[in-house]
Amino acid sequence: MEITFDNVLDTMLESASEAFEDGWDSVKSYAPAEFKKISSQIVEIAENVAKYQIDENDGYSEETGKILLQMQRTATEGVLVAISTLTLIAVQNAINAIFKVLKDTFQGVLSAIL
Repeated sequence: MEITFDNVLDTMLESASEAFEDGWDSVKSYAPAEFKKISSQIVEIAENVAKYQIDENDGYSEETGKILLQMQRTATEGVLVAISTLTLIAVQNAINAIFKVLKDTFQGVLSAIL
């Protein structure tokens, strides 16, 4: 599957209720907005890592991509914990599950940064 904003967002939203389990009701009104933000960043990071893989003078390395994605993930976790009754560990576990679905679905460059 092609790594596009819509494909990444749809995959995140489709896997979210299962990933959050009983905690989904606590985040479902806020999660889509947060997933839109991180989906955009995932696509941007993946595109830049792919550019770097072709030409090291363009884009940025997988290591930089991982760091940037971790920053975005931390921000998303913080928002979801702040607006919900979920603990940080519950949110992290849910995001881990969502990222696993993304990695399995898109493979390639996303496997390198997730």
